[in-house]
Amino acid sequence: MILGEVVGRVWSEREVEGLGGTRMVMVRDQDSGAQRVAVDLLDAGTGTTVLVATDEAAAAVTGRACVDAAVVALVAGWDAP
Repeated sequence: MILGEVVGRVWSEREVEGLGGTRMVMVRDQDSGAQRVAVDLLDAGTGTTVLVATDEAAAAVTGRACVDAAVVALVAGWDAP
């Protein structure tokens, strides 16, 4: 799982059949700063802190084998160590 911030929305010109009708967002990892595209299951807005499931967990939650990252929670806060 990745804790990250939505930095924008992603649009596709063409996509594989398994992605049809999905909303996608760009998420910046809070720890590394790396960015990745994730399927957005919750309509997260830009600037929202989210939890992203990756790999098999993302495919399972979306029901789409081609998905390797999916927004699964909107984060209201967390305790920093």
